[in-house]
Amino acid sequence: MAMAGGSRRTPPLGLLGAVVPKTFTRNARTGNPEPRWFPESFREGLEAGTTLLNSIGLTNPGIEAAMSELAPQWANLDANMVMSMAAESPEQWEEMASFTRGVSGFAAIELNLSCPNVDDGAMFSHRPHLTEAAVAGVRRQTDLPLWAKLSPNVPDITEIAQAAVDAGADALTICNTIPAMHIDTDLGRAVLGTGSGGLSGHALRPIAVALVHRTARAVKVPIIGVGGVFTGRHAAEFLLAGATAVQIGSANLADLDAPFRVLAELEALMAEWEVGNIAELALRYRE
Repeated sequence: MAMAGGSRRTPPLGLLGAVVPKTFTRNARTGNPEPRWFPESFREGLEAGTTLLNSIGLTNPGIEAAMSELAPQWANLDANMVMSMAAESPEQWEEMASFTRGVSGFAAIELNLSCPNVDDGAMFSHRPHLTEAAVAGVRRQTDLPLWAKLSPNVPDITEIAQAAVDAGADALTICNTIPAMHIDTDLGRAVLGTGSGGLSGHALRPIAVALVHRTARAVKVPIIGVGGVFTGRHAAEFLLAGATAVQIGSANLADLDAPFRVLAELEALMAEWEVGNIAELALRYRE
């Protein structure tokens, strides 16, 4: 779920901007073996202060089924939809994008260049030339806005960000999860079926905020901050760092009303601070 979207110059408030469903791949995927979550209940994990891990493995019906079966349903929803996709080669990125031509039901495409929970594809956001090739391939096939979702696991995210922008990305989503692992010492095995997974929730937020802050000073496109947003103050932190929108992920698994609550809390904060938009809010931050 993305909220408070728009450009850095005229960012609106008072709305949930879009819904981003799970990522689609070229062919259908069954995903990773169970367990895929730790703890099994994110709600209970948040209450207990437990570190949140996930390893879904991009479970999905494939891009062709998504375009023929799901996109027509999205077109009937009273919501802006953003289609997310991931590929295994530069050629496959472009091929997948070709399937979206002439299909309605989504307003933008997010390129998941950085999922850490699959082992059969290149990590396209780990090298500038791979990022550029992926984004450029998709750009050749669509005029829709493109969001490039980047990885935190790189020496310099600004190089990757600039490559994505140069290739035609209209916005950047920062960031994906970080590879992580937890072993149950009583049982003597990892808590996830794949062993390692992605670090989510509160532990990811400081890392994501730092990457947003750094990238916002290096590129001139909107940045969507994501990672551990559970409250209005968490959203405000990303906006102060330079984001123009935020996505809400793990919080939805604990509370389906989380995006509405976070937005209400953010609006209350901004009223308290007597700022009317994100641009004014950003001025509150001082190096």
